[in-house]
Amino acid sequence: MAEIMSSKDPQTLQIASEILKNGGVIVFPTETVYGVGALLDDESAIKRIYEIKGRNFDKPLLIHISKMAYVLDLSRYISDKVSDLMKTFWPGPLSIILEASCAVPRSAIAYGYTVGFRMPSNKFFRDLSALVGPIAATSANLSGKKDPLACEEAYDYLKDSVDLYVDDGPVERGSPSTVIDMTLNPPKILRVGAIGVDEIEKIIGKVNS
Repeated sequence: MAEIMSSKDPQTLQIASEILKNGGVIVFPTETVYGVGALLDDESAIKRIYEIKGRNFDKPLLIHISKMAYVLDLSRYISDKVSDLMKTFWPGPLSIILEASCAVPRSAIAYGYTVGFRMPSNKFFRDLSALVGPIAATSANLSGKKDPLACEEAYDYLKDSVDLYVDDGPVERGSPSTVIDMTLNPPKILRVGAIGVDEIEKIIGKVNS
């Protein structure tokens, strides 16, 4: 049976990091939704996420990070506009689609050549990622279902198919991250979420939505 641990428990951070390093899959909090993730370089664990969710392999996972430096290694190019977005909205609910570098595992890219980056502001996630590095993740629900805004909702979806649930209480926001594809010119908003189009256009100019 999957264990549910409070983010406030001093042992939870270490246990979660050990599970990930040993090839496990965990449910963790962000400021927008609860996510299910594995270490970016663990191909078998990433494939397990797809199986758990019933997710199509043509939908790549987001790379969740705690340091902007990871984007330099995992993407081919960072424009001035991308840099401005990161400096303005990270950490926070903005997912940025970039062209993946050869350092990104194929299992995380799925069938494409792009990859999404996200830097959640949730403290537990940031502390965890600081220990283990980038985490490939998606929302902790079954594909097509409502995003889980509390740990209990994630458990109702995934039950004992994961190795650990980290309960941080209800999320701060009730909407998912905004997703912007910066490989296009002009950039395109793929999903409007917690950050509005007008907020983004104030930073980088006109975008398609």
